[in-house]
Amino acid sequence: MRRNVGRKPQTSANLAAFLHIIDTSRLLRALKDDPRAIFTAASKAQAAADWMHAQQPQPEEIAA
Repeated sequence: MRRNVGRKPQTSANLAAFLHIIDTSRLLRALKDDPRAIFTAASKAQAAADWMHAQQPQPEEIAA
């Protein structure tokens, strides 16, 4: 998806830094409270990605 919005892929160092930010115990608590939470989050993330992709100019718009 990142290629589609004109951004460079993150380096593995950036990804590692991001993963350290995640509070694992909080995530596990949320999943214990609502086992479907991961699916809800994934659905919302997909909707956001679809919206971002739709905001990109289409090839015919670029050529005009």
